[in-house]
Amino acid sequence: MKENIKVNDIISWTNCKVISGNIEKYIGNISTDSRTIKKGDFFIPLTGENYNGHDFIESALNKKASGFAFEAGYGERLELLRKMAGYGDQNSLIILQSDSTLDFLKSIAYNYIRKFKLTVIGITGSAGKTTTKDFLANILKKEHRVVFTPRNYNTEIGVSKSILEIDKSTDFFIAELGMRGKGQIRVLSDICNLNIGAITSVGQSHMAFFKDLEEIAVAKAEMSEILHKNNGTLFLNNDDGFSNFIENRVDCRVEKFGRNSNISFNFIEEKMDDLGRFTFNFFKNDKKIINIRLNIPGYHNIYNACCAAGIGLYSGVSGGSIKEGIEGAIIEGSRMEILKKKDRMVINDCYNASPLSMKGAIDSLISISKKRNMRSVAVLGDMLELGSVSDRLHKEIGHYLSAKKVDVLIAVGSLAHNIYEGYRKESNFNKNDGSYFYFKSKEKLCEKIHDLLEPGDLILVKGSRANKMEDIINIL
Repeated sequence: MKENIKVNDIISWTNCKVISGNIEKYIGNISTDSRTIKKGDFFIPLTGENYNGHDFIESALNKKASGFAFEAGYGERLELLRKMAGYGDQNSLIILQSDSTLDFLKSIAYNYIRKFKLTVIGITGSAGKTTTKDFLANILKKEHRVVFTPRNYNTEIGVSKSILEIDKSTDFFIAELGMRGKGQIRVLSDICNLNIGAITSVGQSHMAFFKDLEEIAVAKAEMSEILHKNNGTLFLNNDDGFSNFIENRVDCRVEKFGRNSNISFNFIEEKMDDLGRFTFNFFKNDKKIINIRLNIPGYHNIYNACCAAGIGLYSGVSGGSIKEGIEGAIIEGSRMEILKKKDRMVINDCYNASPLSMKGAIDSLISISKKRNMRSVAVLGDMLELGSVSDRLHKEIGHYLSAKKVDVLIAVGSLAHNIYEGYRKESNFNKNDGSYFYFKSKEKLCEKIHDLLEPGDLILVKGSRANKMEDIINIL
């Protein structure tokens, strides 16, 4: 936490009950992880499906935490702690009782961010939100003080913790907003107090929690409610099929980005190098602003860069800073990263997978393999949280692979069997000579993978995060 908070302010923000401690004291840092607690930190023990932070209050106190919050249901455990020796004067500990420690953290973040005058940008989408966030953060950092959500900190916990890194010198806060169900984007947008929002794409991710794509689009557009209240602006991908659908249902100002068109922020691609990295011209309406060369592969990443460039220009950043910011951006782990592995090349896109991002990665595999005259190999794992349409969507990826004429498919995982079946049936129908293999587990695949590969192969490795597909890359 960058700015001290008076305990009395926390009490008023959260309606918590004071068990002990001086309410006129200040808290210098809040932590939710007992492993990283430092002397004087205040500990908030969060609970989840597989963990209970209350189990680590004693550990936090052993590290000289200044105090902690706890949920009312853990009062008996608190009494045991109060009887234990070794923590000095028990009455000096700041101990606060809350109905929910998650709500306690969210309320602190909600009120803390409103202490500062800054621009808050929220980015969501079925694909591309992290890459767009990284592009935009690097653009804005060229001219401003920026705080942004790191890694996959796109939940209520991650966003709230990131907010506490803001201080009075911060000009922009950028939040990646994740979504698994209805109402979540609204909550995150409200905590952040959004001024600018962006929806990178609407696709078939997290279908286990939605009836159809329209429900996903409506849920992502929840950010417009906060934007309208704050007289803010929503950026939409003009080439996404749900752009007009969303625009017609929101009350806030809308700006659009996309390929050459009659819209505010647009691009025209020029060329692709032999690593799949595109060069493109970025325009404001029909005025060319800058020429940009991406440092990561994939045509879909032009859209992410265009979105970031549009928000940057809209926020007053110069064309030179936009170019420098995008071309020098470092995209967080396992996203379209090209690796050299002995006599082969690997596209590491293991971070996550949805039908939309799968197709984008496959497009890059095919484009690069043709450019470099390499054999294309797709090693694909399960796509998770797709609900009742999971089998169909996995088979569609198989069909897509066949249509794109990938040379080799290696599918791994119980759900990925449908990718294999979709590819096999489509390839046989089209009389393609493609090779296709299926393995139920990574372990079985790792035993055989070197027999399936050839020198000079270009290998895409992709699957949902829980699959840990990077384990396959590690043995190549």
